Amino acid sequence: MPLTVVQIKNAKPGPTRRKLSDGRRLILEISPKGVKTWKMQYEFDRKQRTITLGRWPDFSLAEARDWREKIKATLRRGEDPQQGKKGRTQGPSGDGNSFEEVGREFLEKQRGIWDQRYHAWVVRRFEHDIFPEVGAMPLSEFSHDDVLRLIKRFEARDAIETGRKTLRYVSKVLQYGIATKRATNNPVPETMPAMKPRPRVKHYARLPKAELPEFYRRLSECSADKVTTLAIRWTVLTMVRTNETRFMKPDEIEQRGGKGLLWRIPAERMKMSREHVVPLPPQAEALLEELDTIRLASGSPWMFPQSRNPEKPISENRMLYCLYDLGYKGIATMHGFRGLASTVLNEQVAKNGGGMFDRDWIELQLAHDETDEVRAAYNAAEYLGSRRRMLQWWARFLEDQEVIGALL
Repeated sequence: MPLTVVQIKNAKPGPTRRKLSDGRRLILEISPKGVKTWKMQYEFDRKQRTITLGRWPDFSLAEARDWREKIKATLRRGEDPQQGKKGRTQGPSGDGNSFEEVGREFLEKQRGIWDQRYHAWVVRRFEHDIFPEVGAMPLSEFSHDDVLRLIKRFEARDAIETGRKTLRYVSKVLQYGIATKRATNNPVPETMPAMKPRPRVKHYARLPKAELPEFYRRLSECSADKVTTLAIRWTVLTMVRTNETRFMKPDEIEQRGGKGLLWRIPAERMKMSREHVVPLPPQAEALLEELDTIRLASGSPWMFPQSRNPEKPISENRMLYCLYDLGYKGIATMHGFRGLASTVLNEQVAKNGGGMFDRDWIELQLAHDETDEVRAAYNAAEYLGSRRRMLQWWARFLEDQEVIGALL
């Protein structure tokens, strides 16, 4: 059924992006924040592609339908609509120097370098915010005023942090254009001070240290499936991110049964796109044995398989929803346990005058990349022995909290 203006006005956002179809491949995409964007899906040269018109109500339903018909007419002529769009605006030369062409060329070169999900996020930001505004213009004409126009676009919907991140990549596109002799100037750095100040950082909900015993008591008594509770225990123990646990495979664990037990996480699964080695404490061996029993029985290639479909790892929010079931909605998140671990370990640094642990060990264990000193230390030695001792202390600390919880 075709869309109506009333439907569009009343359409509400959901937890993920949703799409409303007007038919004939014209869609209105609604972001979780309620931004409504006209897009059209089409096939050209045996490839599925998507082209963006812009946001509703900047473009009305009637305008979007008229745009759809123009796209279809372009396809009937055997032309790619995106090339057609650029050709009409950049003149008869069609020399590939528009901002969108150079931008897509730059983004494509990053595909094998950046994390897949992060690459997709940057592409979405360009398609939603950058290309509709400046995509058609020659890269060489991009000016100070164009940066201000993009800044106003982000400020209008109070997306300051998203704007800052996206404009950093606009700057990279311009630098790439300069390197490939299609631009001579990058006005982004000198114009960025015109943007509103960075908003206050919103930290992930974090369980207070004093409530760890009660947390472990609830976890041990909950009705969630075993894989989920083991995933929570593993993530808290190793101080990793949720996805690093979810996609864990058996061959990533090395030196089972020995003193040098460790977990080698591939670079493509890490936020910083760099291999991360976790020196595991002895307590990890018991968790691995439980996981092996479940995995081998299901025939799954994953250490943390779904119960109904062992060919897939547990879902992205499974651990978080378990925390909700335990009564911690708005109180704790899985990412928040990383902050808790950092706080507890840094307290030990302060108590012992820096003698027990080193702050660099904590940052390395969290796979942060904040300073040149930490980066150099990581590349040089990774402090495996020191981090192993630190994780053993953390594992014993968690065991003590669980024992206290059992007595509550």
